[in-house]
Amino acid sequence: MNLHKILTTVLALMYFHCPRGYAQTESAAAKLLHDYLITQHQRMGFNGVVMVSANNSLIYQDAVGMASKELDVPITPQSVFRIASITKQFTALLTVLAAKKGKFALTDSLAGFFPELTDPTWRKITLHQLLTHTSGLPHNEGIVNYWSVKSFLPLSDKQAMAEIFDLKLLAEPGKETHYSSPGYFLLAGVLEKVYQDTYANILAIKIGEPLRLSNTGVASSRKMIPRLTSAYHMLGDCLIVAPNRDFSLMKGSGDLYASAEDLTRWNSSLLDGTLWPGEIKEKLFSVQNPQPVNGREDGYGYGWFIRPGGNRTREAYYTGGGTFGCSAISVIYPEENMSIVILSNVSALPVDELWKDVEKIVFGDDFELPVVHQEKKLPAGHVGKIPGIYVGENGMQLTISLSGNQLYAKLGSNPAFEIYAETLFQFYGKKVAVVLRFQPDKQGNVTRVEADGKGQKFTFKKQ
Repeated sequence: MNLHKILTTVLALMYFHCPRGYAQTESAAAKLLHDYLITQHQRMGFNGVVMVSANNSLIYQDAVGMASKELDVPITPQSVFRIASITKQFTALLTVLAAKKGKFALTDSLAGFFPELTDPTWRKITLHQLLTHTSGLPHNEGIVNYWSVKSFLPLSDKQAMAEIFDLKLLAEPGKETHYSSPGYFLLAGVLEKVYQDTYANILAIKIGEPLRLSNTGVASSRKMIPRLTSAYHMLGDCLIVAPNRDFSLMKGSGDLYASAEDLTRWNSSLLDGTLWPGEIKEKLFSVQNPQPVNGREDGYGYGWFIRPGGNRTREAYYTGGGTFGCSAISVIYPEENMSIVILSNVSALPVDELWKDVEKIVFGDDFELPVVHQEKKLPAGHVGKIPGIYVGENGMQLTISLSGNQLYAKLGSNPAFEIYAETLFQFYGKKVAVVLRFQPDKQGNVTRVEADGKGQKFTFKKQ
């Protein structure tokens, strides 16, 4: 898609009553956000919506890219997206609401709802442990042949439950933290038991109808969803149709869809204090598990991560979501009574980076637009000089590897990411904002590399 088409699909910002302190000026922040989304569209293939509100009023909304590349349909603020693990926010609130109504106690055993559970260790699992990822249950990959077979199958609810009950626990319940979407599937199952209704109907009655969430619901591979964006995936430097993943094993944990408008309304309801009792929000937003959850250092409440405020950070509650055709994050700032929602129909995008950049723009912090690098085609044989293991002064290891004609960088235990040549010895990342400057000796052999990312520089020596 040419630049003119990109520009015409970006929506003008609709409201300019930015509360004091949120940005340096309304027009400057609006333009910077607009330019930022275009830059990230060009740089990493971001397609999606950013929506910001405060005090129940919309401040910014902007969109870029295509809801359907095949049909040439642009994304709008009304577009509907898969929201993956943001689903857990809704399941957590429904669970806490049910406990307040006396349907159960959060300390109740899972076995009280599923008497077929006979394993004595499984019978120790409580609803609180499911909510906080301390049940010992593994994530989806604990299901035998999950990624190769079962994630694609439209399983019945009975079949899906049997797969989860066949999981092998990674730890004694309550002893360790292991992120687990199947745990939230089981919470949805408990809700269905106590309400004698489907999770979809419970969600609609308890949350959807009171908040008038007309574009939020439970996804199904057998249901047409109005305005649902097509699903895409970034594979290396190429945008492809996202692989299929059936929703049957994601009930309550990752099977919802929503528009940015609906998620903004949902976030506002948790900030304004009129619909949900304070004790409900206290449960959701208190640190229930201080241990790292899913690799994040922030504490975990019920369905939300809790980022504490500090000298350089603002207190924030957030949940990210990622699956095939989805990169998303939803954030609320309790002190500022503010919400940021970022939704994309492209998977494998760095939503944390997008959030932190948008946050800086909205609050008027120091910020520079990312650089859109131009890839250079290297001479035959030159790329073979780059791979190797590089070690920093602190012992951190940077591994550069070659697969086919594509170079990859991997720092420590972090996931590998693609790097591209800008000059003979300077490379850059797209999904990871880093520049790698390799330094050759007089014979042309690479001996070290300087990594420059987010204003920090580190030097690694080749082993």
